[in-house]
Order: sequence, then C-alpha cells, then structure tokens
Amino acid sequence: MTDFLPLFDPLNQALIDFLKQLNEKDWQRATVCKGWTVKDIVAHLLDTSIRRLSLGRDDYQHVQQEFATYEDLIAHINNLNKEWVTASKRLSPKILIELTSKYQDELIAYFKTLDPFDMALFPVTWAGKSHSENWFDIAREYSERWLHQQQIRFAFNNQELLDPKFYSPYLEIIMEALPYTYQKIKAEMGKTVALEVVGPAGKRWTITKDKKFWIFDDENKEADALIYIDQQIAWLLFSKGIRVEEAGQFYQIHGECHLALPVLNMLTVLA
Repeated sequence: MTDFLPLFDPLNQALIDFLKQLNEKDWQRATVCKGWTVKDIVAHLLDTSIRRLSLGRDDYQHVQQEFATYEDLIAHINNLNKEWVTASKRLSPKILIELTSKYQDELIAYFKTLDPFDMALFPVTWAGKSHSENWFDIAREYSERWLHQQQIRFAFNNQELLDPKFYSPYLEIIMEALPYTYQKIKAEMGKTVALEVVGPAGKRWTITKDKKFWIFDDENKEADALIYIDQQIAWLLFSKGIRVEEAGQFYQIHGECHLALPVLNMLTVLA
C-alpha cells in the first residue's frame, strides 16, 4: 500500500502556482474535457473538495437519494457537476484560486484523520470494487486531482505533471483497473497480459488468468500478449480524452492481439 497523502501538498501547490500565472484569456481556454474551459475544471476541483468535506467531515447531505442503477448515479453526478460549473462562472479567477487553495488544504487535513483501513464513503467502482478502504479512496482522489490538473496543463502544452514524481503514482493507482477490465475476457488458465507504459514515469504491469479471475502477476516472465503505450498518451487514453482510433501511432501490440486489445478500453474514471 502506497501512502498517497504526502503527494497531495506538492500536487496542490503546483496547481495554485500554475493558476496564478494565467491571464484572463487563458482561463477561457478550451480543454480535452468536452465543453469545459480551464476555469470550469478549476471550479469542478473546488466543488469536489467542498462536497467531500461536507459529506465526510461534516456528515452533511442535503438530499438523501437512492439510485436504481449505476447509470442513474452517473447521471446524478453529471448534473451536480454541471450545476456547480454553471454557477461558478460568476466567480472571478482570483476568488477561485483562493477558495481552491483553502479547501484543498482542509481536504488533506480531513484525510489525515481517517484510518487507512476503515471502509471509505465511496467505493472505487472503476476498479470493480463495491467497497473500498480509505487508503484506496484517497489514492483515487489523488488520481482525479492529478488528471484534472493535467487536463488544464495540456491546454498549454505544459509537461510538469508528466514528471515521474507526479505521474508514476497516478499510473500506479489507475492500473488497479486492469484486472477488472478483463473480468469478462475469456482465456485459458495461466494466460498472461502485460501493459507497459513507455517513458520515464512508466513501468510494466502484468495480469494472469487464474481459475476464475484475472490477477496481478509479479513474476518477470514472457507475456502471451504485450502492449506498449507511450506515457504521453496513456493518461488521455484511460480517461476518455482521446478515442482509441486516434491513438494508433502511440501504442504497439506483440503476441496475441485479441488478448491485448481490451487494455485500450480500460477506464479509470466514472463513466
């Protein structure tokens, strides 16, 4: 288990420092989040901090609601996001920076009060979990904050978050989705699939077909299917920032192609 808490402070400070350099026009720049500007993503980051503190730290939920399906839950979350972003358009960039900084710090302080092995308020569903421990949920929170900041920086061709100190932890947590991605992929017991993210922040992850499930395999053996993905594109691919057909020049497959292809559809965000 990696302790992700020490990673939040430098990640958050990097965001605040970057935002302070932007001019008024920069805040309106389009991003890979369809329909969202830089300012919209910053507003969303603020919203996630405030909502999490209200629900977790303050035990406050203004509406008690049950959802019949996963799709209903996603629709509800998307509506909440849209409402907040729309309302935040009246806020100045200066106020957004001040509020984002304040509530990022309060969120970290709240996370530090949690027992890492207690059950989290939210399961990490993209990894196939119906229940998750706090450490995993906190790691997921890091991955989301890294991703949203990277989406902002990508609009300016800024590469700072691709540094291994930021990007490697992000990759480590999102790869927890790999076995779940293969849950319905049939294969003979013992078959192995390896995914290698190529670049300074990357490494190789291998899964093996067990009796019933696909599981991580730490043995350094030749895989039946191997896919190489450039680190420049990996985060985009696994967060719906680019379509698979647009990413063809950034990956290579060796071995049993049909076993490697599901990697390209791995999702590490709610969808």
